[in-house]
Amino acid sequence: MSSPFSKRTQRGEADGVSSQNTEVGSAAEKALLIKADAQQKLQQKQIEAMEAMASFDWKQVPPPMLAQMLVQIPFKGGRDEPDYFLAPWQAMVFAMRCYELGLSPFSNEVWFNPKNNKTNVTFEGKLKLARLAGLNLSPPQLTRIPLDASQPLVAYKCVIHSPSGPSEYTAYLKDWIVVKSPVWKEKPEHMLQLRAAEKCLNFASGIGASELPGEGDLGKEPETTTLPQIEVTGLPIGE
Repeated sequence: MSSPFSKRTQRGEADGVSSQNTEVGSAAEKALLIKADAQQKLQQKQIEAMEAMASFDWKQVPPPMLAQMLVQIPFKGGRDEPDYFLAPWQAMVFAMRCYELGLSPFSNEVWFNPKNNKTNVTFEGKLKLARLAGLNLSPPQLTRIPLDASQPLVAYKCVIHSPSGPSEYTAYLKDWIVVKSPVWKEKPEHMLQLRAAEKCLNFASGIGASELPGEGDLGKEPETTTLPQIEVTGLPIGE
């Protein structure tokens, strides 16, 4: 049989444990309330700062605010690399270059390479720059090599016509394929068409003609990238 003293001791220990649990629970709740309050105050400050914006035109956004926005946007990393965010000074460099180009830093027209701190223009951006420059370019005309789609893909030739004459570029699969890229593995035809059209556009418009292909140039386009108004010569793929 247990003594009354033993029972009182057990009750005391139980009460002590219960009190400690209550204190831990109260501390956790207090921490959550403090965190929620801090987030609410931060959001309120952001809203107050955005009240200074008089237009949705990104060029009209005050530079410090623009930089604050850009540092919150993740950029997709290269192969086997995590996504990355810009430092404030990189965001300013990016915004200044986009302002010079006339392309939006919030679009898929440009991306920032943190390895050399350069702003790169995508195929979509180069098309827009060509339109802004008033260049009268034809849609890209693509020819598969070989024409027979049942044969292994070797290359795609692209021709773009302008008032001064045609520009031509042939993209060979062996030169452009990114072996470790899932998109290249699943859609080699599409990606090679994109490369041929992009490089041909460089020569036809003069935009990015001096660019040297690098890893970012090889694999930046997302899987959903599409080519506008393209004519492909040859048998339909898959037939």
